[in-house]
Amino acid sequence: MELLKILFNTCSTITILILLPNHNTKLQKNITSISIIITLSQTILLYLNTLNINQHITIIINNNITTKKNEIYSHYITVDYISTCLLLLTTILISCCILISKTTVYHSNKKLLICLLITTLILFLAFTTINLLIFYILFESSIIPLIIIIGIWGSRKEKIRAAYYFLIYTIIGSLPLFLTILTIKNQLNTFNITTIQKEKIENSKQIWLFTGLFLAFAIKTPLIPWHTWLPLAHVEAPATGSILLAGILLKLGAYGFIRFTTPILPLTTKFLSPLIIIIGILSLWSASLNSLRQNDIKRIIAYSSIAHMGIITAAIFSLNKISKNGSLLLMISHGLTSPALFILTSLLYERHKTRLIKNHQGTSLTTPILSTLTIITSLAHMSTPGSMNFIGEYMCLLGLWELHPTITLISIIGILITTAYLLLLYIQTSSSKPQIYLLLPPQQT
Repeated sequence: MELLKILFNTCSTITILILLPNHNTKLQKNITSISIIITLSQTILLYLNTLNINQHITIIINNNITTKKNEIYSHYITVDYISTCLLLLTTILISCCILISKTTVYHSNKKLLICLLITTLILFLAFTTINLLIFYILFESSIIPLIIIIGIWGSRKEKIRAAYYFLIYTIIGSLPLFLTILTIKNQLNTFNITTIQKEKIENSKQIWLFTGLFLAFAIKTPLIPWHTWLPLAHVEAPATGSILLAGILLKLGAYGFIRFTTPILPLTTKFLSPLIIIIGILSLWSASLNSLRQNDIKRIIAYSSIAHMGIITAAIFSLNKISKNGSLLLMISHGLTSPALFILTSLLYERHKTRLIKNHQGTSLTTPILSTLTIITSLAHMSTPGSMNFIGEYMCLLGLWELHPTITLISIIGILITTAYLLLLYIQTSSSKPQIYLLLPPQQT
C-alpha cells in the first residue's frame, strides 16, 4: 500500500537524519532529497490509483485498545480524491522547501530537514484520518514544526513574537475543538466520522458543536477577525516557513470544514451557511483593501492568502457540488501560486536584504529573469483567464450565484481589488526607475 510505504519512508529518513553527525550537511541534504523524490513518486502513484478506481480507498488499521469498559476502537485512514490532491500538494511544497533551504538557510540544516519531514508525516496523517481524536492531535501538532522554523530561522527581530502569536491563536481555537470532540464522544461513543454521520446529534447541542468546530478551523484558515497572526507570521518566517504556511497549513482549516464540519452537522451548517458566507466575503474585502496600503511585499502576499481563503470558505458553505469542487481546485492552485510568490520574494530579499517595495524599483532592469517570473506568477495568482486560479474562482462564484447573486457580485468586486493590488505591486517594483545602488552587482549591494 502506497500510503504505508510513504509513512515508513518518511519515518526511516527522520531516524537516519537523527543518527547522522551534525557537520555532514551535504549527506543530510542528499538523503533527504532522495527520500522526498521517492515520496513524491509514491504520492503520484497513489493519486493515479485514486483516479483509476474512481472511489475512495479505505485502509483499516485495527489497534485494539481495550479500556475499562472493554471498548474497542478501530482507527480508519481513508484516501479519496480530496486527500490525494492535498497529499500531492504537500509533497511538492516540501520538495520546494528542501530545494530552497540549500541557498537560504546557513545554520542548523539538520534540524530544518527534520522539521520538514516531521511536517510531512503530520500532514499525511491529518489529510487521511477520519478519526476525530487523531485529527485533533495532528491538527494541533502541525504548528510545532512551524513555530520552531519561525523561532530559529526567522529573518527579523520579532520572530519570537510572531511564534507566540501563532501559538496563542492556535490554543484559543484548540480548546473549543477539544470540548466539541469530547461532547460528540460522550453522546455517540465514537470518534469515527463515518459512524458519526449516521447518528443523530441532539438539536440543542448542534449549535455549540458547530461553534467549536468552526472557531478552530476559522483561526487556521484564517478568516476575519481571527487573521491577525498570519501577516506577522509570514513577515517573520523564513522562505520555507512561508511556503508551508501559505501553501498547505492554511488548507487544514478548509479541509476541516469539508471533511468534518459540513458532514457531521449538515442541518446546522445549512442554517448558518449565509452567515459563514458573509464572513468569507468580508475576509476577501478586508484582506484586499488592507493589501493596498502595505509596503512590505510579504505582507501583501499574506493578505492575498486571506482573501483567497475567504473565497474558498464561502464556496464550501454554498453547499453545492460545483462550489465544493471549485473550492478544492482553488485550494490546490493557491497552494502553488502563493508559495511561488514567496520564493521569488525570498530571492529578492537574498539580493537586497529588504522586502520594502520602494527598495525593489526597476527589477525588470536589474533582474529581468526574476521580474519575468514574478509577472507570470502574479498573473496566475490574480486569476487570469486560463489559469487554475481562474477556473477555481469561476466555479466558486458559479456555485455562489445559484444561492446568492448579490453576494456573488460583491465577491467579484473584491476579486478585482485583488487583481489591482497585484498589478500595482508589479508596476511599483518592475516598471519604476531603479535606484542607483540596485544597479550594482549582488556582492556590492
